[in-house]
Amino acid sequence: MPTSSTRLLVSGIAGLAVIALACGFTFITNDTTHLPLKWPPGTIPMRIMVDNTTVLSDGNTQATTIQAAMQDSTRGWNHYLGDAQFTQVIMAAGSGADGNSINEIFFSSSPYGKSWDTNTLAVTTDWYVNNRRVEADIIFNTAKSWDSYRGALRAATDIQRVASHELGHVLGLDHPDEAGQTVSAIMNSHVSAIDAPTADDISGAQSLYGPPGGQPNDNFAAATTITLSGNAATVTGFNNNATKEAGEPSHAGNSGGRSVWWKWTAPSGGPVTLTTQGSVFDTLLGVYVGSAVSSLTTITSGDDVQPGVIQYSSVTFTATGGVPYYFAVDGFNANDGKGADTGAVTLNLTFTSTGTTTTTTSSTSTTSTIPGAPAPSGGGGGGGGAPSVWFFGALSLLAWARRMRPKKG
Repeated sequence: MPTSSTRLLVSGIAGLAVIALACGFTFITNDTTHLPLKWPPGTIPMRIMVDNTTVLSDGNTQATTIQAAMQDSTRGWNHYLGDAQFTQVIMAAGSGADGNSINEIFFSSSPYGKSWDTNTLAVTTDWYVNNRRVEADIIFNTAKSWDSYRGALRAATDIQRVASHELGHVLGLDHPDEAGQTVSAIMNSHVSAIDAPTADDISGAQSLYGPPGGQPNDNFAAATTITLSGNAATVTGFNNNATKEAGEPSHAGNSGGRSVWWKWTAPSGGPVTLTTQGSVFDTLLGVYVGSAVSSLTTITSGDDVQPGVIQYSSVTFTATGGVPYYFAVDGFNANDGKGADTGAVTLNLTFTSTGTTTTTTSSTSTTSTIPGAPAPSGGGGGGGGAPSVWFFGALSLLAWARRMRPKKG
């Protein structure tokens, strides 16, 4: 059933944009999975339906018209994004439609029949299925005085900085200051002198879509080595723009398609717990031994901790001292033509040494396995495994939801 929420931006508040804190960025999340709502890898087409005639204060040095200012805002984000890019579809000025599966930017005296609040500058609406966005519209208030300029605030409202903020919502970013943080960000809920994405905004966007380029541990042979600190380790990375190699297993029984690899040699025998908790997408996790990607022995694998609800992966196994283990993290593939899920990866390893060389293995999400035996099936998220899991994924596709995110000035 559709749900809605709002995001506000208030002008004239001094001192908000000060020192940035690490990881100040926040996400707009799915209320069930608590994972960010994001676009699948590829393009994010934005239909721009605004004035391209009136010359603004930037003149020929920056954006000359409202349309050009909005184009600059999309390019400003694209520079930092890995596996997603805004594309511009230029149209004549006009009105959009809600729920038409087209991303539209336009001006209106009443956003989809609703009255503007006195201080509202713009509103962003979005539709999503599961954790994936499928539509987002940005609507600007015709009652406001608009211009385009850089630096300190003036009497008129700068269209480019508001567009950049709203496009951040389209990407999936929320207001960090509303989470009780003091952070320098264009995504704050208050208008300030910030007129372009800051380091915090960029870090947030890259957590969802990765930085430009490929991943150093994309291939099995280039797996990143994990070193314990005490009896644990946490490593991070991305699987954006990663690939699946020829002969690579389907992790947790799901086709995946964007895997990255780590390797760890057990210092002695003992139980190991491995999770992807902290990752920003629906993960798959596999543990293997072997010297080539096409001839690996599965130790264990896992999909969701709780199918369709807790979508990080968790497995346990008992390591043998001196044996190198390979860990693959991939994204769940819903087989909808969009490919595997992607984003920032967090991989957590805890180990307890027993000083033994036992080879018994087990998984928290599947039945016990023995090295060399067939891999167990995946545990959830609509992936491999029992047919009921597939039915769960299919039913969840019907759970559409909509949110509105207005800005105030």
